[in-house]
This record gives sequence, structure tokens and C-alpha cells, in this order.
Amino acid sequence: MTLITLFFFAHQPDRLLPYDRRPSDPFANMERLRERYFDDELNEQVFRKVADKCYRPATTLIRDLVREWAGTKKPLKIGYGLSGTLLDQIERYEPDLLTVFRELAETGMVEFTGETYYHSLSSLFDAERAEFQQQVALHADRIERLFGRRPTVFRNTECMYNDGIAATVQHMGFEGIITEGVDWLMEGWRSPDFVYEAPCGLPVLLRNYRLSDDVGYRFSNRDWEGWPLSADRFAGWLAANTDMNVVLALDYEALGEHMWADTGIFEFLRHLPQEIARHEQLECVTPTEAVRRLPTVGRISVDDFATISWADQERDTSAWLGNEMQRYCYEELKRMEMAVKRLNHPGVTDCWRRMQTSDHLYYMATKSFSDQDVHRYFSAYGSVFEAFVRLYTAAVDLRHQIERG
Repeated sequence: MTLITLFFFAHQPDRLLPYDRRPSDPFANMERLRERYFDDELNEQVFRKVADKCYRPATTLIRDLVREWAGTKKPLKIGYGLSGTLLDQIERYEPDLLTVFRELAETGMVEFTGETYYHSLSSLFDAERAEFQQQVALHADRIERLFGRRPTVFRNTECMYNDGIAATVQHMGFEGIITEGVDWLMEGWRSPDFVYEAPCGLPVLLRNYRLSDDVGYRFSNRDWEGWPLSADRFAGWLAANTDMNVVLALDYEALGEHMWADTGIFEFLRHLPQEIARHEQLECVTPTEAVRRLPTVGRISVDDFATISWADQERDTSAWLGNEMQRYCYEELKRMEMAVKRLNHPGVTDCWRRMQTSDHLYYMATKSFSDQDVHRYFSAYGSVFEAFVRLYTAAVDLRHQIERG
């Protein structure tokens, strides 16, 4: 039997205002601080575009499929990772979408995993990870309020993982963690399609990036040898796998936004449960079910200075901390932690945390070839230097507001 864990992660950042559109008054209205830094007009514009092309049609389709297969021998089960900032935007701009996600939760076939509320790099701040734990707790509280169940499996921002993160996640009560099946961990007999354990004993699920990217990236590529990819063909690939568990983890926006409806991506998804059901050895499970049902087969260890992620060819932290601009902004935000906590002003804390969102650093990447094309595709700012100016000046301005008290 091979268990299939189909997992979608969805996130939207709060994009920053250009420097020249920020209020010139050095004394901010502390009760309306968020309006000083964040471009709600742009945020709404991007959100509604993505909602129309992806969130609404994809979630409605998956809800209908889950309901259709709920009473069968092989029900369709799904995992979702929804960032807190995405949930904020859904509630702000199209709250009826939350109803569709709630309907998914009510089926009992869908699991919502834990993560940092602000999709931040707070897990890398220090060994104690106090800020990280606070953001994870905020997210877990929000998920429980919305969907009636507290997360039991964790996926860190962009699948960032090391042994220290695993130990902290275990300390917080999670039963498992999802990360990337990077090649250098797969030495000898190892495959990403087993459950491993961290040195602390926490079960680790590894994303099969090759099969995940066949759907999430290559599906619409006419030059790819696998094009056109049909649901029955893909299910055949899954059935040929004799290992225990295949984690298919995809950016949710691949469905309809990165790959438009006319590529056939929704029809592929519509027929996938039926094609999986044709194979006796395949069964869909949630991440928690995978962790609870399968034994761990070995230990994986990732030093705290060798953190892995699912981003770019390097699959490390270089997508966010690979150049001086990124590290300068990151260190500036990290240095503000004690001052923010001492002031303990809700508006200041919220703005500081929204500035931590990994996208702001991602937009500053100076990679080469196809990786840089991906960074450029996701950026709403036009250039890496504009991204740096927006984040750094916002962080400095916020620090000045904190100093004024």
C-alpha cells in the first residue's frame, strides 16, 4: 500500500507602500499604523485576481470532489497550509471564501496544518525561537477558531527545516513536520517516500519534489517530455511507486493562477481521485494520518547552519538571505524584537510581524537564470532595489516610532 498525501499551501503577503507614497509626517498615528506602511489597494487588487482564477474555482472544485468521494471505499483526503496573512485577506476582501474552506473542514476529510502566522523567517532568529513560537501559536489559535480543530502537523515557512526547528515544533505539541526531500538527505537506500524522524524523535514527512513539480510547475510546459500529463498517466506513476508514502505538496496558486484553466489543470484535478481509486495499492491520507499510520524508517539530521527549504535549486535559505540587501533588512527586523516586545503596542507588533513576511526578502533575491525569473515573476515591485527601499525604509521608520514610544 502506498499512501498519497496531497497538500496545498496558500499565502498572500501584505505588500509595502512605495517610499514616496508613505505619509511624510514623522509622528505616526499609532492606532492607524498599518495604513502607513502597507499598500491595501495593491493587496486587494492582487488578491481578487488570484481569488477569481485560483482560490474560488479550486476550492469549490475540491470541496465538491471531497463530498463526492466521502462515502466511498477510497475517500479523497487533502491537507491545506493557509498562512495567517492569507486568512486576513480572505476575511477582509472576500469573506464568503472562508465558508467554502469551512465546508471542507466539516467533511472531516481535510486537515489544516500549522505554520507561522506571518509566513516569516522567525524560526531562524535564535535558538530559543520565542517569536517563532508566538507566531505559531497565533496561527494555531486562528485555525482552531475558524475550522474547529487545532493543527497537529506543522509546515514551516517555505518548508524551512533543521534539527532545532524540529525540536521546537515537537516541544509545542505537534505530531510531525513537513519539509523538502532534498537530494543530499537521500543517500544510499533513502527515498523521500518514507517517514523519517528528527534527532528529537519528531516524525518528518518529505515532499517528493519531482512528482510535485510535475503537476505544480511542468504541467503546462509543452517542451516537457511528460506533456500532456493526464490524470490516469500520473496515477500510473504513483502506482508504480512501491514505497510507503508520497507527499505531493504544491503551491495552491498553481491551480488556475500560475497555470490557467485553459491548460487543463482543473480537469486534471477533477479526474485524479477517480484514477487513483483505480489502483488498489493507492490511498489518499491527510498528513496526520500518514504520521500516525506509518512507522519511521530512519533518522535524518539537518544542522541548524544547513537549513533546508523547498525554494530554488539550492533548496536552502539563499532565496531570502543570499545577498547583503536581504541580510541587512533581516538583521534590522531581528534587532527590533526586544524593543517591540517592551513597547507591547498591538499595532506596532502587528506591523513588525507583517514586515517579517518572507516575500519581502524574496523580492530582493539576485539569483541567476531560471531561479531569478521565478523571483521576478512573484515580485510586485519591479526591481530588487525597489524591494529593498520599501522594506528597509519601512523598518527604520517603524523603529523610530518605537523609540518615540
